[in-house]
Amino acid sequence: MIMRRYVYQFILLTVLCCMPALSSAQQTKVVIRGVVTAAIDKLPLPGANVLLVNKDGRVVGNAVTDMDGNYSMRVETRAGDNLVATYIGMKKATIPVKGKMTINIVMQDETVMLEGATIVGNKRVNNGMMDVSERDLTTAMSRISMSDLEDGMTAPSVEDALQGRIAGMDIAASSGDPGAGMSIRIRGTTSMTGSSQPLIVVDGFPYDVSVDDDFDFATADEEEYSQLLNVAPDDIKEITVLKDAAATALYGAKAANGVLMITTKRGTVSKPRISYTFKGTVISRPHGIETLSGDEYTTLIQEALMNSGKIYDPTADPEFAYDVNQPYYFYNYGANTNWYDEVTRTGFSQDHTASISGGGDKAQYRASIGYYNANSVVIGTGLDRINARLNVDYNISKQLKFSASMAYTRTDDRKNYISYFSTGQNATSMAFTRMPNMSVYEYNEIGLWTGNFFTPEESPQGKWNPSSSSGGVYNPVAMAKDGYFQTLSNNVVSNLSLIWRPLAWMRYQSDFSLNVSNNKKNAFLPQTATGRPWNEATVNRADDRDGEAFTIYTMNKVIFTPDLGKKHSFQGLLALTTSDKRSTNFRLTGGNLASPYLKDPSIPSRVTGASYLTSSTTLQQERSVGMMGSIQYSLLDRYIVNTTVRYDGNSRFGKENRWGLFPSVSLRWRLSGEPFMKPWKKWLNELSLRASYGLNGSSPKTNNNYTHISLYDSYEYSYLGETGVYPANLELSNLKWQTTTQVNFGMNFAAFKNRLNIDVEVYQKRSKDQYFQNLSLPSTTGFTKADVNSGSMENKGFELSVNTVPYRSKAWNISFNINLARNINSILDVPDQYPMQKGVLTTNGQYVRRFELGQPIGAIYGFRYKGVYLNDDQTIARDANGNKIYSYDASGKRTPVQMRFAYPTIDYQFKAGDAIYEDINHDGNIDYQDVVYLGNANPILTGGFGPNIRYKSVSVSAFFNFRYGNKVINKMGMSLQNMASYNNQSKAVLRRWRHPYEDEATAPTDLLPRAVYGSKNAYNYLGSDRFVEDGSFLRFKTLTVKYTFDKKQLKNTFLQSCQIWTTLSNLYVWTNYSGMDPEIALTGGAFKMGEDNSRIPRSFTATLGMSVTF
Repeated sequence: MIMRRYVYQFILLTVLCCMPALSSAQQTKVVIRGVVTAAIDKLPLPGANVLLVNKDGRVVGNAVTDMDGNYSMRVETRAGDNLVATYIGMKKATIPVKGKMTINIVMQDETVMLEGATIVGNKRVNNGMMDVSERDLTTAMSRISMSDLEDGMTAPSVEDALQGRIAGMDIAASSGDPGAGMSIRIRGTTSMTGSSQPLIVVDGFPYDVSVDDDFDFATADEEEYSQLLNVAPDDIKEITVLKDAAATALYGAKAANGVLMITTKRGTVSKPRISYTFKGTVISRPHGIETLSGDEYTTLIQEALMNSGKIYDPTADPEFAYDVNQPYYFYNYGANTNWYDEVTRTGFSQDHTASISGGGDKAQYRASIGYYNANSVVIGTGLDRINARLNVDYNISKQLKFSASMAYTRTDDRKNYISYFSTGQNATSMAFTRMPNMSVYEYNEIGLWTGNFFTPEESPQGKWNPSSSSGGVYNPVAMAKDGYFQTLSNNVVSNLSLIWRPLAWMRYQSDFSLNVSNNKKNAFLPQTATGRPWNEATVNRADDRDGEAFTIYTMNKVIFTPDLGKKHSFQGLLALTTSDKRSTNFRLTGGNLASPYLKDPSIPSRVTGASYLTSSTTLQQERSVGMMGSIQYSLLDRYIVNTTVRYDGNSRFGKENRWGLFPSVSLRWRLSGEPFMKPWKKWLNELSLRASYGLNGSSPKTNNNYTHISLYDSYEYSYLGETGVYPANLELSNLKWQTTTQVNFGMNFAAFKNRLNIDVEVYQKRSKDQYFQNLSLPSTTGFTKADVNSGSMENKGFELSVNTVPYRSKAWNISFNINLARNINSILDVPDQYPMQKGVLTTNGQYVRRFELGQPIGAIYGFRYKGVYLNDDQTIARDANGNKIYSYDASGKRTPVQMRFAYPTIDYQFKAGDAIYEDINHDGNIDYQDVVYLGNANPILTGGFGPNIRYKSVSVSAFFNFRYGNKVINKMGMSLQNMASYNNQSKAVLRRWRHPYEDEATAPTDLLPRAVYGSKNAYNYLGSDRFVEDGSFLRFKTLTVKYTFDKKQLKNTFLQSCQIWTTLSNLYVWTNYSGMDPEIALTGGAFKMGEDNSRIPRSFTATLGMSVTF
């Protein structure tokens, strides 16, 4: 309670600090407008900065030109004011105002010579901590403006819009549900057991997301902790991705996986501008997998039972008898239910955003509020979000500036209960396999419809089983409608900054950030979904979690920018950062509640039986300190060097390794500025070579704060009245930083007045001393498990980005961009205690996933599938030349050797109709010696491309993203084609083997193995390349058509601007993958990467949008 009181007081203080700025922003002003054009071709210059500077050299107004070069600003003018225009590659233009209201500006190419070097003007960008000229960047960075993305955005978070836009950043959705987590990988997977997500930075402040204490990075299927939902896309101005170690070193221990820097929109000097944006989206139902009808399913089951040696008995299995004399079974098991259609629907989302911005020469402000609502295509799922943000900048004096930001987000994320119980599962998984002859709703013993969900205690498919990883059997419609998993999140972020310029060449900045988040998770499993007896503990099971995180971040930095003359440029930085994060989590679980309407686990009303109530509480705290120095030096505008040293300390390490030193250095050589490049200067704008080397450190992602301290526990029993104590853990005082070393080489090329830009990056990244939790120890140590630093991994590859403007005129503007990246991942070392392999191939439905030195993480191993044994003769083993293999008994009789599986342990003899697996060593026995490498889940190439075409007021943009060369394990395809249980199957099994083919030429080429009930009665769905498919795809991601009303059309209205557009998303996917969607996130850990368990895929959506400014 004390902590919360301090939080509320701090928030109130922030609001009060912002109020003077808002009140001072209102002044009497005039409007200055005009057009900015280039002198060489008279074409407009979009994105030019226009500043109003008073006689003291102080900026009192600013504007940015639109696509037609127009600008306008509402300002208070005085004698001596000048307009100053700047643009990349152009000379700065200064024009006296002298009371004029319309000022057109013509800009000249900038060609300033310095000892043979051509200096081209360029805007300044933030490299993480300092503002440097964009053309002087020495590190690997990519930037993208939200103005290039926002029209085509239909998702509630920005990750979806970034997909395929930036070379080297691979983004994949965990599912098609709104608000679903996204897997983000910058230059590959960097950890075998921990997180590989990048650090998120918002307006210079690290954004610490909340993670449950029991969240396991090594096995998580859904990276739901990358919750960029708290940052509304309409509030974002620009996104910068820091890739190499020299760039990420500025952010220390949490930046080893890359940095995603988000810059939000702020106020400008202008009269109040009110904007409103609306997006309405229709979400189509994804195409499901065609499954068998009730009649086809019944025929299959009877055939599978017969092939397993059983005789179908209608009295023992009345569910398949269709006996009208048994009304209960006839009506409840006589349907043709399409369960997928029953649990899915057409979805809809609406997105509203309103903002007000403006300010005077003293203060600028921007406030926004938004509401997003989506009902997903799966019944019972959806997302609501309310967000608000206030950004204020207040110029106290010429030397002192104050900035404040406050953001609040509330999200209500709704999923099915099964998503909570079993990660990676959803209602559609059961919908595809549930018996199609079952009714959704129950009929009573005389055949009357009751209106209740039909969920028997047990069916031929089985029953609800909480000990099963998938939960067992349930009614998917009841699960979707009555069960739920709701996450309510409240997040408040307050940032304060004070900037002081005591000298012209010195700037001091002090930042303070407070992040408070509360996360409530409520889950409920109703009896109607499982049908289990009311006295069981899992009936009407309720689970409540309440988590609160409190993070304080501070940074103090001094930036030096002395004037060293025209030949030299210098910028230095000294900084100190601190971070303190505390979190508490409380969990209460109760079952056997008396009614599905009683959903509070603490309610004492329970049915007599196996009731239970459990609770748990955790408290976590992590502190870190970072000291940093950085220098950027430029000589003759051609030779640029940047060096950074960071010294980090973290409370999760023992005193021996609490501190880590992480240096970096980067260089840039501008060849285009050399005298010998003068013959090409007419068409060459930029040609630079870059190189960088750096070291990053990572602290362990552990839920235990005390691994470096000896803890003791007491025995449960006493002896002679005394209770003993014993060591509870192995003290790990020598646990150290995981380090990542990265080397990067880059090239920047720009030509033809920057209408062709090419960026190339080549890198090598190695991480060592990786953090492994709970590794087994010898019993002689007195302990069973411990955490260790061991293992190393490498990522290397290249990135290519090309941006072109093939044609541009006053009416037309045509641009095209493409990017692609190649990342090669390989495991270099693994600790001896860590299991090198998971999965066995002596059981149907499993694959071998292993760590093999030199191979990538996510590698897949299994058998090679060669088809179906068409007849008994084909089941005879053959040597490498195709000749039959014979054996001789004791009497000398020669008999053919039959193909076997796993001899002598299982010793199954293959029969006609069974699956054929390649006998690599031709010994007639399919076993581990026939296991081969089948590929890996990592794509060979990733990227995206698309054109943007504008003709006067109409613009059309399209974007495609792709992956190439990755493998996907189609686990859902395996489940729907194994024909070994009572689960429903896909229509593909209608092509199954049913009789021998003596004439092999008559057999279909796409024949599937025979149906055999029981996983041990045949081995027709062993882990093989039959279900390992090519996951390559090309997705037509977005198509947007937008119309912008010009000022003449709005002349007699109260609108300053108006745009309308329509966007079609996920129009088509070109792929050879047979599953629902080849886009599979690289999550789930090393032993589950690339598995498709039938999550909801991306849906086709149609969006209508409108944006107006008053």
